[in-house]
Amino acid sequence: MKTRLAALMVLLGGILSAQLEMNYSYEMKYGDGMQVKPLTQDTTDYTYFENLLDINTYYGDNIYIYSQLEYSNPPVFGYSRMGLDSMINAFYIEYSHERFNVKLGDLYELYGRGLVFYTFQDQNVDYDNSIQGLVLNYSLKENLGISTLVGTGEYAYRSILTKPVADLKINNNVILGSIDYGNNYVGDLQFSYIHQSTLLSPDYIKNIYNKSEIGIELEMSDRVPPSALQYFLFDEEKYWDFEPEDIDGLFSDTLVVNNFNLNWNYSIWNMDIYFDKAWIQYDKIYGDEVFGSRLYTSVYTELFETGITYEYKNYYLPYLIKSISNPPIGYREGNSILASRNVHSMNFGNEIGHQIDLNRSLVSNLNVAANLSLSHRHQIGDMEPISLLDILSMKNEDKMYDYFPFLQVYLEMNGWAFSERLYYKVGMDRFTEFTVLDDSKKTYVTTVPTQWMWKLTNGISVNIYLEIQEKTVKQLSSTDFTLSDETKYTNNYLSASYSHMGKWIVTGFYDQEIKDSKSNEWIGADLSYKISTETQVALFYGSQKGGLVCANGICAEQPGFEDGYKITFRSFF
Repeated sequence: MKTRLAALMVLLGGILSAQLEMNYSYEMKYGDGMQVKPLTQDTTDYTYFENLLDINTYYGDNIYIYSQLEYSNPPVFGYSRMGLDSMINAFYIEYSHERFNVKLGDLYELYGRGLVFYTFQDQNVDYDNSIQGLVLNYSLKENLGISTLVGTGEYAYRSILTKPVADLKINNNVILGSIDYGNNYVGDLQFSYIHQSTLLSPDYIKNIYNKSEIGIELEMSDRVPPSALQYFLFDEEKYWDFEPEDIDGLFSDTLVVNNFNLNWNYSIWNMDIYFDKAWIQYDKIYGDEVFGSRLYTSVYTELFETGITYEYKNYYLPYLIKSISNPPIGYREGNSILASRNVHSMNFGNEIGHQIDLNRSLVSNLNVAANLSLSHRHQIGDMEPISLLDILSMKNEDKMYDYFPFLQVYLEMNGWAFSERLYYKVGMDRFTEFTVLDDSKKTYVTTVPTQWMWKLTNGISVNIYLEIQEKTVKQLSSTDFTLSDETKYTNNYLSASYSHMGKWIVTGFYDQEIKDSKSNEWIGADLSYKISTETQVALFYGSQKGGLVCANGICAEQPGFEDGYKITFRSFF
């Protein structure tokens, strides 16, 4: 469908080319070296070749067409795209008028803060949960509007983060309607309703059976038909009492979700208040309908010249497969190289969390920032109750582990000195998390990230990132949570860049990990050259440590890279 629609637009564009305005964004990535497998640390030959072309087309003042083409053989993440059908990564056409807007194609939309519907694409983690269809927004009055969305699409994701390609797929059909109203007295209100049906194939259910929290719950229930158990547990047909051609009809399942959402945004005095609540009726796999909800709220104010943001989340949909929603994560995603390698195991179906963020300018050219994030799961069954103080203290008690507690504290000081020639940023990040299930462990990490930039004359500058980290991982017995092993890590990171008049930048990298008195090092160099204001090219040679890459709680495992080179080319035209 994408290919036929895009071809039609190209034909139409050729006819109307005199009235078209187009611009392009092109990115090419090439790498050749050795890949380090995250689990075994074995090395294999590794190459990738990615090409992304974004095309923005404007016809007059009303029509906008977006196309994204990808040629990858192979990409860093995902499948190779070499044929015409697979090369069209995303496409939509949008028509705007004074009172209405209509969009047809791949839909990337956000309602509220994403508790009910948020579809987006992120190439860095190979994530795309868009659906194909139509969305219509219509303004009835200046402060009253309605919206409707209809679409269908396949959502693919990884069962294990280390997999290079998505191995789990589901199919969604979505109908959405919303109404927006706002004035100075009540603020901005939006009410939405979504009806979603999700088709799960027998292979999908088999792949998650006893391998995820939803799959474990399914195994422990009595909902699975006896013949389906034969299919899930045995690959050989001699153990089946059904024919292979009957599998789809016997064991597939369609889950229905009815989602009601109300969000409200209001400003009063020096406070901005946001409230978002979703009431959700959804089906369990092979089961009946159950009820769940999501709640997210945030408040921003300024007190004693300090900017204060507080966020609260309460998500409880433990048996729902998340696909077309992406609620707020409610914790800090930093840009420190070392700190970002420790990521909270976010559970969008079962998590309560708080975050408070403070920013203040103490004196001229000196700012301080602080952040506290914490979360835990709901109390279920015979779990012993815990308090907020238990999470803040992260007590080493057995009752804590079933809650998957998480706590992160971040402090930062930044500013300019020496007549604004030296910029500095010094931080401290403390990360603590308890996790159970397949890999029961307690993780304690302290990171000190710093940045130093010295502005010389004639547009020349030197930029240094220096970071140190101490990390302790305590492996626990999955039966009684007693300590079974303890590993300590020391990590050091340094990057130093020389920028010459903004035209070219030379950077050296040093990354070290010390584990059990054994040191591993990754050393590399990068040369970046700005050919013009629209075009730049970068060449890297050396080694890079692998690890998690995350965006809004969505993660993928970046493979380690050794003894090779990478080329990146970007151009806007």
